[in-house]
Amino acid sequence: MHSLRKMSLATWIMIGLLAGIVVGAVAPEVGKALKPLGDIFIRMIKMIVVPLIFSCLVMGIAGTGDFKKLGKLGGKSIIWFEFATTLALIVGLVAVNVLQPGTGVDLSAGGTNDAVAKAASSKGLDHVAMLVNIVPTNIIDAMGRGDMLQIIFFSCLFAIACASVGREGKQIIDLARDLAHVMFRVTHYVMYISPIGIFGAIAYTVGTFGIGMLLPLVKLILCLYVAIIIFLLVVLAIGSILTKTNLFPLIKVLKEPLVLAFSTAASEAALPIAMEKLETLGLPKRIVSFVLPLGYTFNLDGSTLYSCVAVVFLAQVYDINFPIEMQLLMLLTLMLSTKGIAGVPGAALIVIAGTAAAFGLPVEGIAILLGIDRVLDMARTFCNVTGNCIAAAVVSRWEKEVSADELEHNYEHSMMSKENI
Repeated sequence: MHSLRKMSLATWIMIGLLAGIVVGAVAPEVGKALKPLGDIFIRMIKMIVVPLIFSCLVMGIAGTGDFKKLGKLGGKSIIWFEFATTLALIVGLVAVNVLQPGTGVDLSAGGTNDAVAKAASSKGLDHVAMLVNIVPTNIIDAMGRGDMLQIIFFSCLFAIACASVGREGKQIIDLARDLAHVMFRVTHYVMYISPIGIFGAIAYTVGTFGIGMLLPLVKLILCLYVAIIIFLLVVLAIGSILTKTNLFPLIKVLKEPLVLAFSTAASEAALPIAMEKLETLGLPKRIVSFVLPLGYTFNLDGSTLYSCVAVVFLAQVYDINFPIEMQLLMLLTLMLSTKGIAGVPGAALIVIAGTAAAFGLPVEGIAILLGIDRVLDMARTFCNVTGNCIAAAVVSRWEKEVSADELEHNYEHSMMSKENI
């Protein structure tokens, strides 16, 4: 009994993940019936995210009162985001051309999802409308929908106003600080049930789609997973060189939020605990609470990489000549079309469909991807969360808010600590 209490949260999450796979495979009907466990957990996480982000942004931005510094922070964040997403596209392009996952795929593996694929291809992304949509007409509505970009926009304006009005604003800032501390405590409570929620979510996924769904497209799954691993290793290495800091231990420190992100395929599930873990490493709250939410909109490395792989995969499936110069043009298209799409339902599918149509590839081939999208989404989400955590560390070092020695010391302290979430 004592040994069970000493097990870390990450260990319990892995046990829940493996148990869910077993139950879903052995007793599919039971697995399907466990869906509410996963749904309740995800809803509890989403319940936390908005008040946590709002309070942290107000506390961080208004607490410093240095708006020139805020502008520099935003500029450096965008520069790193653009670099990381471009690197993700390049790694994805190389991987899909080397591994050729679409060669020899049976088109019948896509099932009967043609109607869904056609519906996706009929939609488009209006970038002007997306830019206008950054400004909320009703912040309560934006918070209810969880529109992160609108929440960030309002929070930044609100924080600037709080800092500029003096004593009255200070009361609001203190309230935001107290609210953030309370929400982190709520996060602790919710995380206690995370292994049960993950068990239910995975059992439902495996019970519904079956292990057999992986077999026809196992090469595509391997291609995406390999590309994501290579990308993360490269971006960690480059980030370490640029900041003169070893960033690789981040992966160990972030094991709980990363396992959560992978097993739930929901970025929101990992956001609160990822923020807390980064702050234990000494990264300033104002940077973490600014860079992570912004990154969930503009730095979707995993989703960007997948979009590139999927479009070239479709060309390979239909044996269509897709020369390298066209592929490079496709990269430029994806650089623009994958920005700011986090809040759009089925965004990855719409981007892939739109890009495929633009280059004369059969859009109906998307139906092949739908059957294994959950497995692909797990990897995409893992990469998105990891990429944003790396971005927060890089920007913190660029801003000289944390030293390399401090990070090294905090890595060791965090790994030695036996405190569970």
